[in-house]
Amino acid sequence: MSVDRGRAAVAAVEDVAFGGTDADAPIDRSALVRRLEAVIEGPWWRACGPLVSVTTPRRSTRSSSARTTSPTSEVEIRLADGQLTVATLAHELAHALAGVADGHGEGFRAAHVDVVAVMCGEPTAAHLRSAYRAFDLTVARRRWPAPWRAEGATFRVVT
Repeated sequence: MSVDRGRAAVAAVEDVAFGGTDADAPIDRSALVRRLEAVIEGPWWRACGPLVSVTTPRRSTRSSSARTTSPTSEVEIRLADGQLTVATLAHELAHALAGVADGHGEGFRAAHVDVVAVMCGEPTAAHLRSAYRAFDLTVARRRWPAPWRAEGATFRVVT
């Protein structure tokens, strides 16, 4: 089993970026699942993201997670009862986008910023980018299209 050395650093960045904000406020599981569905059914995720499902883990589970299921490569997100926040959902969706095997590395951090932009808006994503810089954590170049919220025949609303 490999050690994910970036996990503690990302947790510290998230405390700075989201602590005390709406993204860190607990919300109802069904409302959080609706937020997830809005992202994965949106045009940006459909253009670049993997298939994602969400499950409720055992009651004793203390930490949310994202896992790749075999053989479909679908990503299963498990949201722990004590972590029902938009920030947690954005974190787990970032694992799905970057690839679960990336851990909390540079690719994850790029995905994290983009997912936060889609879920919370560009000002919150900019705050997250600043927090990563403050902790001297590099954010990789994205390997997927830049995020957008909506598009039409002659326009695209970019976050």
